[in-house]
Amino acid sequence: MLKPVSRDTLTRQAAITLKKFILVENLASDTRLPSERELSETLAVSRNIIREALSSLVAEGVVVKYAGKGTFVADFDRDSVLTNLPLMIGQGEPSAQDLREARAALEIGSVGLIVQRITDDEIQSLIAILEIYEQKHAEGKSTIKEDIDFHVALLKSTKNAVIGELTPLITDVFRRTLAEDASTIRRNPERIIVEHRRIVQALQERDVTAARKAMHAHFRLQDFPV
Repeated sequence: MLKPVSRDTLTRQAAITLKKFILVENLASDTRLPSERELSETLAVSRNIIREALSSLVAEGVVVKYAGKGTFVADFDRDSVLTNLPLMIGQGEPSAQDLREARAALEIGSVGLIVQRITDDEIQSLIAILEIYEQKHAEGKSTIKEDIDFHVALLKSTKNAVIGELTPLITDVFRRTLAEDASTIRRNPERIIVEHRRIVQALQERDVTAARKAMHAHFRLQDFPV
């Protein structure tokens, strides 16, 4: 269904996203970066991809690794790095906006099946994901993994094999959005928590109209019909 993203492309996207993040957040030299596990969850890639991306940044002099201590921002020429950063990732491929619209169409279009087929146990699983999301947010940790898990669980609850094959689109949206705009790493978890709760409540009430409206509001795409 979806064209697989090559390992080289993922490593490049991760490296560029990390560079953009360091610049956008204006992280000072000697600032410790999150752990490989945290970066893996935040960028929606494997830890091996993160290691490869960090190694490339070490070679460029953007970060430095200290055994047993972690990875830290190096004292590098920020103007030079900023000048050489690509504005977009993967020219010729769908943009992050294209992917967001496709995801919205898929999830909003699946609402009827979700409401009809989701089980009480699956709704409880959504609540459990949301609870982990809230806990990690309170601890100042990345919540992107839980955001992805929440929406993948929604699509899987349709019990439709074709829709199930399209769930990688969810991860691609997060990954490409972060690669094109690293500032989205600092999103608004409070808003997302509230909106996820509204979606769960609509599912508990088996209310298709409310679920569709909650999903539509969650995506915040202009000129996207309900």
